[in-house]
Amino acid sequence: MKRSHPLFTTRERLPVVAFGRMILFLSMVGLFSPGLEPWAYGENYTQPFELGRVDWTNGMVEASDTGKPPGHALSPAQGRALAETEAETLARNCLVGILHSIRIDSKSTVKEALQHQGAMDDLVAAVLKDSYVVEKSLLADGTVRVTVAIKLNGSFADLVLPKTIVTIKTVEQSQKKEEKFTGLIIDCRGIPVSPAMVPMVIDEDGQVVYGTAYVSRDYALEEGMVAYARGLAKARDNPRVGPKPLIVKGLRTVKARSSDIIISNADAGKIKGAGSNISFLNRGRVLFVME
Repeated sequence: MKRSHPLFTTRERLPVVAFGRMILFLSMVGLFSPGLEPWAYGENYTQPFELGRVDWTNGMVEASDTGKPPGHALSPAQGRALAETEAETLARNCLVGILHSIRIDSKSTVKEALQHQGAMDDLVAAVLKDSYVVEKSLLADGTVRVTVAIKLNGSFADLVLPKTIVTIKTVEQSQKKEEKFTGLIIDCRGIPVSPAMVPMVIDEDGQVVYGTAYVSRDYALEEGMVAYARGLAKARDNPRVGPKPLIVKGLRTVKARSSDIIISNADAGKIKGAGSNISFLNRGRVLFVME
C-alpha cells in the first residue's frame, strides 16, 4: 500500500498511476535530464523539508521517497524495477509538494499563486518535463530509495515569477560602462528572514532599492532574482556578485513581510549613487547572507 505524506491532503495527492505512466512516456521520448550538477549542502543555505530540501544558494530543489518490490513480481529484477518506478513517482509527487510550499514573495507561496492563476496542472507538467533523478539506492530489505531534483530557474521560474518582471533592453548597454561594484551582498545575519524567489530591498523611508522593476526577466529566469548564502566569507567568493561586491547590512524585515529587507538610507544611497550600479541589479547580482 502506498503511504500518504504530510505534504498532501487526499485531494491534493497526484494520481500515482497516471503520473507514473506520464513519467514512463516522457522518459522514453528523452525529456528527462540524466546529468547531475554537484551541490555541496554543507556550504549552501538550505531549507529542509520532511522528504526533501531547497538549496537557495544554487537554486535547486530535491525530494526523496521509497518503493518496495510487490509480492506479485515474477523475478527479483522485475521487483526492483517496479520498486524504482514507484519510488520515482512518489518522489516527484513529494517534489511537487515542496515546490507548492516555496515562497514567491512575502505575500504568497507557489501554491497560492498557481491556484489564483488556475495553473496547478502546469506545475505538474513542469516537474514531469524538467525534474531528473539524482540518486537511486537499494536498501537492505529490498526497498529502493530514489531522489529527484529540479532547478528553480527555467520553465519553473517562468511559470511562477510575476509578469511584472520584464526584459530590460538596456542591460547589455549598461554592462559596457565601468562598474564601481559588480554585485550586492546584503548581510541578513541575526534577522529572521524567510527566503523567497522575489524578495524586496527597501530603505528606511520605504523606497524600493531592489525589486521586480529592477531585474531583467531573462536574467531572472536564467539565474533567479536573488540567491542566499551561508556566511559572509562564502558570499564574498560567490561568482554571482563578482570580484567587487558592495556589502550592506540588513536592519530588519518589513513589518508583516518576512522576505523583504530594510537597509539604511546611507547604504541605499551607495547603491543608487553610481549609475553603473543599475547594471548588476538588472542582472540579478544580489546575494542575501543568512545565518
